[in-house]
Amino acid sequence: MPLVPCRACGHQVDTSAEACPGCGATNPGRKMSRQQYDLIVLVIQLVVGTAILFIAGNMAWNAVGPIIKQQVNKPANG
Repeated sequence: MPLVPCRACGHQVDTSAEACPGCGATNPGRKMSRQQYDLIVLVIQLVVGTAILFIAGNMAWNAVGPIIKQQVNKPANG
């Protein structure tokens, strides 16, 4: 199996190693840690979620806004 430098300390480790024998970092053969990966996924989910909320709100306003404006501008019968 190929040896790669540990992402934390640079010690040569096997790509399938669970922990680095030099520093103890988990999954030392990976380019990024699990926490970094999870943070990237979270940011992507927040961006996509915000975009979906903005688009849905805009569509709802375009559908309901004219009705509300019509009701507000309607003269009162008295």
